[in-house]
Amino acid sequence: MGNLLKVLACAELEHGQIFFLDFEHAQPTEAETAVWNQVNAVLEEAHGILAELQSYNGAGQEIREAIQNPCDLQLQEKAWNAVCPLVAKLKRFYEFSLRLENALRSLLEALTSPPYAPMQHLEREQALAKQFAEILHFTLSFDELKMTNPAIQNDFSYYRRTISRNRLNNLQLDAENEVNNEMANRMSLFYAEATPMLKTLSNATTKFVSENKTLPIEDTTDCLSTMACVCRVMLETPEYRCRFSNTDTMLFCMRVMVGVIILYDHVHPVGAFAKTSKIDMKGCIKVLKEQPSNSVEGLLNALRYTTRHLNDDSTSKQIRAMLQ
Repeated sequence: MGNLLKVLACAELEHGQIFFLDFEHAQPTEAETAVWNQVNAVLEEAHGILAELQSYNGAGQEIREAIQNPCDLQLQEKAWNAVCPLVAKLKRFYEFSLRLENALRSLLEALTSPPYAPMQHLEREQALAKQFAEILHFTLSFDELKMTNPAIQNDFSYYRRTISRNRLNNLQLDAENEVNNEMANRMSLFYAEATPMLKTLSNATTKFVSENKTLPIEDTTDCLSTMACVCRVMLETPEYRCRFSNTDTMLFCMRVMVGVIILYDHVHPVGAFAKTSKIDMKGCIKVLKEQPSNSVEGLLNALRYTTRHLNDDSTSKQIRAMLQ
């Protein structure tokens, strides 16, 4: 994720307090170790998943030739043989989303559990806060790559059509054992989303809040709003920003900030854009627009199209105008 500032300051939180997060060097304490190890096992796979997705070229040429020549069995077989390993790869991505969902739940439980307040958790358990940030960074990175790769949907659609057609012809397909019809249905719903990983985490966060009825919802939303504040302060403060060693650090912070805003907006009853929100949305949008990164527009689109409350009456005209 690049060299993130060793110390981040988040000023003027709810009670005017200042605290620090060490995203770069935080190491798990004994109390954090169990959760940290569980989440780390998932995060170790994340880089490989992104590398596979980045190199995903699809089977467009083979599919086009097979469709244009429906009676040429050799071309049908060539397309099928090209698509099957790609669908197996898409299955791995989907299954990873389920492991990521479990990892997020473990972190939410650790960072919101009594007797400490969320801000105290983030101060005390900085290694877990760092992992939370890494999950969000991965999520936004994955979804940006997925949105710009139409081959994923095309390959999977061809696979499903081919299974259906060959079933009618009583032909057995070995790859069906790899992705059966039930799995294909679940994968289809996953990849139909513009931002599938973010949708998974949003649903997981909402489910976490609904299932933990004894836990005040503010414990979860305060955790998210605090993380957003940390990233915003880091991005907008020159004395912090000038210490960044490369643009990867800036992009990391932007993705984490946008990720927690979206989760907050899905969980909080009135969302992130209302005047009563603990997230400075004007400041967050402003700092995003000031960055030169090519990924900024994708992050602004994530705020436009994957949040729940942007178009609510409680959202100010100024915020809507900033996101137009």
